[in-house]
Amino acid sequence: MDQKEMNNMEGMEPDTIFFEDEDGNEYEFAVRDYFFYNGDEYALLTEVGQEADENGEECIVCKVEAVTGENGEEDEEFVLIEDEGLAEKLIEIANTRLADDEEE
Repeated sequence: MDQKEMNNMEGMEPDTIFFEDEDGNEYEFAVRDYFFYNGDEYALLTEVGQEADENGEECIVCKVEAVTGENGEEDEEFVLIEDEGLAEKLIEIANTRLADDEEE
């Protein structure tokens, strides 16, 4: 079992990441799931502190890219998906995975 699977186990805190918009506002997101599509790794994120509405939680999908930090250690970078068609497909996959998890 790798670290990501361990972090997604029930009872454990999910990974948390922060995004900053062009105005300097910071947003905190929790990683709900990691998955692969066409050989690339993606993460399903939900904003921390957001209330779910009648449509459920609002989620975004980011591509996970390996980067080397200043200290030489490998780290992950979460990149927003700009291709709308790809983003729609990834959200469809993520929703299916979440629905399957809820059924178990």
